[in-house]
Amino acid sequence: MFDALYLLYQLSGNGIILILLQRTLCTIFEKKKNANTFLNYILLVLIYWFIYYLPAMPFSLKNLLNVSIPYYYYFITSILLSFIWAFAFVKGDVMEKCAYILYFYAVYKCFKFILGALYDFQTTMDSMLYKTLDMLSFLLVFAGMLLLCRILIKHPLKFLHKLSRLEKALLLFCPISFFSLLQLADPSVNVPYIVFIPVAAFILLVNLPIIYILYVTIGEQYESRYQIERALAETSAQLTRYRYTIIMEEQARKERHELKNNYFYMQSLLKEGKTEQLEAYLANHIGDLNDGDAGLHTNNVLIDHILNVKLSYARKKAIKTYTEVLIPENLPINEEYFCTILLNLLDNAIEASLLEKDPDIQIFMNLKNKNLICSIKNKIGKNVLDNNPTLMTTKPDKKNHGLGMKIIKNRVRKLNALFDISVENNYFVATVVIPLKNIPMH
Repeated sequence: MFDALYLLYQLSGNGIILILLQRTLCTIFEKKKNANTFLNYILLVLIYWFIYYLPAMPFSLKNLLNVSIPYYYYFITSILLSFIWAFAFVKGDVMEKCAYILYFYAVYKCFKFILGALYDFQTTMDSMLYKTLDMLSFLLVFAGMLLLCRILIKHPLKFLHKLSRLEKALLLFCPISFFSLLQLADPSVNVPYIVFIPVAAFILLVNLPIIYILYVTIGEQYESRYQIERALAETSAQLTRYRYTIIMEEQARKERHELKNNYFYMQSLLKEGKTEQLEAYLANHIGDLNDGDAGLHTNNVLIDHILNVKLSYARKKAIKTYTEVLIPENLPINEEYFCTILLNLLDNAIEASLLEKDPDIQIFMNLKNKNLICSIKNKIGKNVLDNNPTLMTTKPDKKNHGLGMKIIKNRVRKLNALFDISVENNYFVATVVIPLKNIPMH
């Protein structure tokens, strides 16, 4: 019974690893139409058995149990079949699939090499004990490979298409080089020590700068994330200040209204016989109070306040402004996310306009097909996208500048919205399209 179980393990163990890899690729990528269960998994194992046990021909149970097949032959067979099956039954970029397969087998080779000491005792250890340890070691290896596959699925190589050819080559060099290094160290290959040492040194020499660059990149990403979070916190604080200012202005508006009533009352007294100078004085003050009510009013309090504050600042800087804002009350939208986008778009437009001779900012905001369309245009003297298509900051202090676009894109993703930038008729145009649900009726 135990021998039968061990035979089943010998026949199925390596096949299970093949199936695990193929299943992982089918999860990460999309299966082709011809990738049914039999072709994709069962036929793969059958062909693997045939090729792997080819040295044991003619096939018999005794030959399968006693034949000694080196591990390099197993890896050649498995990797070759994995590549063929990945390209035949799984859609996706060739380079991406190669990366997953190479990293998979590099890790698998590490596991097998760690447990390689067990096979050195095969001839001296009790047969039953050896077979038990052999099966238990496979369970450990399978658990490790299963964990690796879950990591690959959870963290796919989405960025690969953005890399240059050199960067892709370096990405693939790591697993290939480590796999080759372990393969050369395999006693069954019998590589001379004088050859192994310089080859191993060369592999490490190339990989060390790659690992260093990886750490630098990770550090830069954390630094960039920190800067964005800090800028978001500052924007949130600014929104909080605006909310507080709105409350104060609302109170001031009520007080002005009361004061206006007093002025009207005093004016009526003047009409009954008071001096014309006092009446003119009061009339001028009433006009000042009326001027305080000017501005945009859509009854979206925070949006109105941001627009009025920014437009007032722009006019003080001699920037012409044009607005067309047609939105309903109480928009069904995350107010903080949208106002963060609006603030940064307006700040970017004003900052760019300060550098122009005849500055001009145009703001359009309306609803179309259950979407909120927000478009902000500012006049420019030259097409900034020609030399800077990603709008990276050109300021010396890059860490503390250029965060506006990152913040905008971050909040656009949160709102499941679309964001587009373009240059049209000497205007830089930034447009955000936000899908809305339960739009209130006019």
